[in-house]
Amino acid sequence: MDLHIRELSYWKNVKSKMRLQPFVHAVESSAVPIAIADPFEPDCPLVFVNDAFLKLTGYGEDEVLGRNCRFLQGPETCDEDRQALKAALAERQTISHEILNYKKDGTPFWNELHMAPMLDDAGELLYFIATQVDITERVNRQTGLQQALDERTEALRDQAQRTHDMAREMTHRVRNSLALIQAMLRMQLSSLSDDTARNALVGALSRIQAIVEIQRIIEHAELDVRIEIGDIIGSICDKLDHINRAHVVASADKIEISEELVTPVALIVSELVTNAQKHAYGPEDGGIIAVTARRRPGAIELCVRDDGRGVPEGFDPRTVKGFGMKMLMQEIAHLDATLSVSRLDKGSSFTITIPHQT
Repeated sequence: MDLHIRELSYWKNVKSKMRLQPFVHAVESSAVPIAIADPFEPDCPLVFVNDAFLKLTGYGEDEVLGRNCRFLQGPETCDEDRQALKAALAERQTISHEILNYKKDGTPFWNELHMAPMLDDAGELLYFIATQVDITERVNRQTGLQQALDERTEALRDQAQRTHDMAREMTHRVRNSLALIQAMLRMQLSSLSDDTARNALVGALSRIQAIVEIQRIIEHAELDVRIEIGDIIGSICDKLDHINRAHVVASADKIEISEELVTPVALIVSELVTNAQKHAYGPEDGGIIAVTARRRPGAIELCVRDDGRGVPEGFDPRTVKGFGMKMLMQEIAHLDATLSVSRLDKGSSFTITIPHQT
């Protein structure tokens, strides 16, 4: 007990000396909680606190003088915050930091702490001074708003997932109906001998096939998941490969696209492959129709190339009156893409450049 009394007397004497400092008078009467620590004493203890500090923390003056201010920390105080204050003291830096502190009765409060070194006229360190502001109400309000936002976000995510699941079920039913129509058209195609009728039916069949594949891809895609373009063109080409003797092959760079691009990409590939099947080869001719998707700076380059008879000299797709080419040009315009047509030594190539940040 005698030791405790001597220590208490020592720190009271220190505080009395502190009162001789001119700035202390302003600190003592301030309504803002303020504490001053001596960096030259072991463990940088508090040597002066004002009444506002004692009122905020619930401690008596005898309980805080001579102690490092870490006594305000507690079980939920973040270690990163502790280290930030420790580093500021070690480096003699000014710091503003929010930290979870505890009052004497154990009540936690969020402390907006502003701490700075006090220097003499020669720039030498004298003390550390710190102000405290209780911002618990503000932090709780922000926490409540964040919690409400999180709950609302989760509710919207659940709603989006339910909508996605419903759309997936509808897509599945539509795909089944289209598959039935497709089977009926295939039966009709096998009995047709007129080239004009066959070409018209092949065009309709390929478009339905493209829609079926689009529905299948979307049905199996997860919400907000991007889709590999190689999966799209590979699936379309695989389904169109049987229509005539020309073999349809596909290759693609690893490029992920959003669900919004799936339909136009599938329709463009389907239309160009079908045009090559109908117009690049004779009834008994074979060959290769190659579909590629390549990554280009700021764009995706889709190319459909055949080794057939080639487009006529001066071919301009914009002058073609057929439904398929009109639909193709509409999709290209919608994507703000460009179409380039080339007649090769053997065959033709159609290249579509789609703006896209890959």
